[in-house]
Amino acid sequence: MSGRVRALDNSSRPITVQINEKKVTLPYGSAISDALAAAGYQHQPDTVIGIVSGREEKRREVATEFRVLTSKGEFKIELAAEAAKRIWIENYGRLVGCKARWTTAQAIAFGPIPSGIEVGKGEHEYARWEVSFGTGGYDARNTYLILSKASHSSDYGVKGGGVLGRVVSGRNVLASLGDDDVITGIEPVIRLESFASKIVTTDTSTKLEDGMEIYSQAEVELLPKAKDGAEHFYAAVKNGFFKVDFVTSSFISTDTMLGELCPYENLAARSEGTISVRTSGKGRGRIYISKQDMTSNVYHSIVGRVIHGMELVKMVSPGQKIAIKTIPKRLSMMGYGFEEAGNILDAAGVKYEKAGYQGKDAVIVDQSPRTTMEIISSGNVKLTGVPQSNLIEIHLYDDLAPNTSDYFRKASGLKEHRVGALPVFFKYEETMLFKGKPVATGSLIPENKPKEGSIVKGGDIALTNMASKHEGMIGVRFSDNDKFGPTGEKYAATNIVGRVINVEKLKKLKEKDMVYFKEV
Repeated sequence: MSGRVRALDNSSRPITVQINEKKVTLPYGSAISDALAAAGYQHQPDTVIGIVSGREEKRREVATEFRVLTSKGEFKIELAAEAAKRIWIENYGRLVGCKARWTTAQAIAFGPIPSGIEVGKGEHEYARWEVSFGTGGYDARNTYLILSKASHSSDYGVKGGGVLGRVVSGRNVLASLGDDDVITGIEPVIRLESFASKIVTTDTSTKLEDGMEIYSQAEVELLPKAKDGAEHFYAAVKNGFFKVDFVTSSFISTDTMLGELCPYENLAARSEGTISVRTSGKGRGRIYISKQDMTSNVYHSIVGRVIHGMELVKMVSPGQKIAIKTIPKRLSMMGYGFEEAGNILDAAGVKYEKAGYQGKDAVIVDQSPRTTMEIISSGNVKLTGVPQSNLIEIHLYDDLAPNTSDYFRKASGLKEHRVGALPVFFKYEETMLFKGKPVATGSLIPENKPKEGSIVKGGDIALTNMASKHEGMIGVRFSDNDKFGPTGEKYAATNIVGRVINVEKLKKLKEKDMVYFKEV
């Protein structure tokens, strides 16, 4: 023999990867796209995918914090020392499914489980929120997890007192636990900062290796008690993604709904994964996702939480987009036909009433109630339709006039829904003017102004900018003009924001008519 060691050929071996919450087995050399298809996921274009390698191997040596799930909610514990960590690692899996066996004003105990813990007699001091092991009858086969609700002294039958660590978040959940509660799960919290082998990409052709974790979306559960806040979040992600505008060590945020009103509905701690909306002051309307535990804030209304995909939240950078799945699904039917809306509402168990135009070409332009949580709560919704011929299709120039496009969406309602509405304010022979709802943003700065000597085309949509006292007026021109913009202003006061696709429809309308818009 030559003495050479022949390299193993892995090309014939399958690989196993985790894609979001599912594990799939794939042929060697498979890419992200293959994993997505195998797990039944579709990739939202331009949204990021996070990849983590080697976490399973490091899980036990890295984890010092654990999430304890109970029938009342979850709390987290942080282990105190290496010795406690070893005892906990060896035994915590057995605690899942254990009920509360006794509770006092000072502590609550879950178990029993068998363990190899060293028993001992003697009273010890326990601080509020400390976590310890104890035994029944000084027998390690009857080991209990004991959670301190108040500082006290006791003999729990473990040598040295058995303290493991302390509760670091979710203390309100611990305080509420009683005799009927159960531990439903325990998970190690692995900080992504501990791993060098993590990447973010939008390239679904990226090759995978065995054991990789792939995160393509964040799954969000919205709170029924925050009906308006939930709708605010739905509006921000109506295109299927959360656009990340700002990132810190403690949160990410989006300015998609910046400046929009949202009432304060729910005060709670901003624990990891919590979604909140700033409801007043600087940054009103901004949406935050907490990356670590923070205290409650009177300016932040809690509207939901990330239940899967926090890894992706912790990996993104400003300017990137995260694909979002919401629970429950939004029930805004505006922009749908009655048949399609009926299928969605039937699946959600919601009864609906038709109003307005109800022909086969009807498009829903209004609904009551407006919010998803109210619809789910009542189990009913009234849908109002108009003929397809009444719906005006427009294309907005986000690249040339981003600020004006955002202003137009806010003024028309397109910011929140797939259909916007504007009443006709005035109609000339070749021009139609609209006044949208007030927009609580700064001045409408000049952008994408027509160049002197150029022609404003028929069908162009424009807004009057801050150079005129009529700032915010919206207009559409029916025919070409080389002197004035669509709002009748000089070029210097005109921001061209987009174009009407079917301008002939507008010509048939008159003053005070409601015009419905849909982006294409």
